Amino acid sequence: MRGLTEGIQKSQAYDTFSDKANVDSGKSEPAITATVTRLTCPQCKSEKLWRDGLRHSAFGDEIQRWLCRDCGLRFSDPEDVQKAWSTIERVERIERQSLKSGDDIVATRQICVTETKNLAAEQQKTEVLRRNETDDTDLKGKIIEYAWWLKKDGKSDATIQGRTKLLRVLVKRGANLYDPESMKEVIAKQPWSNGRKNNAVDAYSSFLKMVGGKWEAPLYQTVRKLPFIPKETEIDQLIAGCSQRMATFLQMLKETGARCGEIWNLNWEDIDFESKVVNITPEKNSNPRVVHLSNKLIEMLQKLPRNYGNRVFSYQHMPVDHHGRAFCLQRKRIAKKIRNPRLLKIHFHTFRYWKGTMLYHKTKDMYYVMQALGHKNIKNTLLYIQLEEALFQGETDYISKVAKTEKEICKLIEAGFEYVTEFEGAKIFRKRKL
Repeated sequence: MRGLTEGIQKSQAYDTFSDKANVDSGKSEPAITATVTRLTCPQCKSEKLWRDGLRHSAFGDEIQRWLCRDCGLRFSDPEDVQKAWSTIERVERIERQSLKSGDDIVATRQICVTETKNLAAEQQKTEVLRRNETDDTDLKGKIIEYAWWLKKDGKSDATIQGRTKLLRVLVKRGANLYDPESMKEVIAKQPWSNGRKNNAVDAYSSFLKMVGGKWEAPLYQTVRKLPFIPKETEIDQLIAGCSQRMATFLQMLKETGARCGEIWNLNWEDIDFESKVVNITPEKNSNPRVVHLSNKLIEMLQKLPRNYGNRVFSYQHMPVDHHGRAFCLQRKRIAKKIRNPRLLKIHFHTFRYWKGTMLYHKTKDMYYVMQALGHKNIKNTLLYIQLEEALFQGETDYISKVAKTEKEICKLIEAGFEYVTEFEGAKIFRKRKL
């Protein structure tokens, strides 16, 4: 309510000033009124909003950011944005006037020299200062140039966003983009995992490749840990407690096992409501695939409002990190409500781990899991076999079948049964209970 109170005070002050001017000019004094417009979410029109920090324009204007508690949309205050644009237009107008008036200036003054200076040294010092100043102001433009270089090199949008974000963070924390030793020092001081530090090293190595520089890249040894696999009931509780848009997004992750970026970039034309399938466009050089959808998910998709044109969950250039922040807030609220801190360990990629583990548990066919998840290398699928063995170790619930003929044996193998032994001329197969 702080923003609302400030808005009322500003409006009252403006009306008081206007009324005073009318009195001074001889007009009658009208009653003081204040018109207050409540800020609402541009997507779902909800008034349940949280302040989400401030943005600063190039000229120092503060732009209030808001976060909708219902749909998770982040947006800027329209009034602050309009003020920032007004400032930019005013500065541009002043610059145009200054340039125009500067053309007619004629120097008629004389210079009185009272002491001699080393003009060559002074000029050299000025050039050094100017070069340093240019380096500081040109960092943002250099990173943008690096992003375009990655785009021309065929890198994906997710890779470009990740690498440029790491460089901006390192520069903000004191690294010199043109000094490899400074970059090494800042990377080493970060409280990041070794995997993230290696990502930062890769980002800076490719940047040096663009500018023609070289460095001895540090290598951080990564220790791979088994990811957290929640229970299906916990996943369903999390989905049930989220907003409509978020719940549909999470249900799609659960049923398809796709990466969050693959679902984030879905178009409506990728979903066949008649056949109940979705065509997934891959990320990270994986394989495309078609996945069947449940009736529950089809109904959730049909109820979803089409606010983003041809896209299902977002505008074309909106990053998935925006959706991740909204998910963290909703996950925290649900975990506190049902008193289950295990929900805080669930993130978008957890759904992919869970899906791959359950698929292998049901089928015992790693090639099927490899195809379902879009892996090109079977080594990436071995993780889910390890997870399945760790989760279901010691489980002895099986369905047993006996086959005597060749036809019966082939039928059981196609159904996912595995051969155990032979007894009195009959072959015994088994499969875990689902």
